[in-house]
Amino acid sequence: MVTALDKFYEVFDNPQKEDLFFYYDGLRYQLSSGGYILTERAEDCEDEMEYGFDEHGTALLEAILDSKVNQNKDKSIREILAELPPEALRLG
Repeated sequence: MVTALDKFYEVFDNPQKEDLFFYYDGLRYQLSSGGYILTERAEDCEDEMEYGFDEHGTALLEAILDSKVNQNKDKSIREILAELPPEALRLG
């Protein structure tokens, strides 16, 4: 079964990278090849949080996927994307 994680690998490693967006458990996520993750409440775009990374290339990709930035800080981006269908991940 293809998941949003598969799509992430296809798109994030593309030379013409764009930010990726998805919704999960009440939060809107923005994953940026520029080295950050932005989260905010989906219902009202409040409580914005930004997480930055100094890594580059494959190390950046893995740092983003290993990040636990959900509301409870208990699930990695990798785990979340593995649960979602590919169409849940959107280019921005």
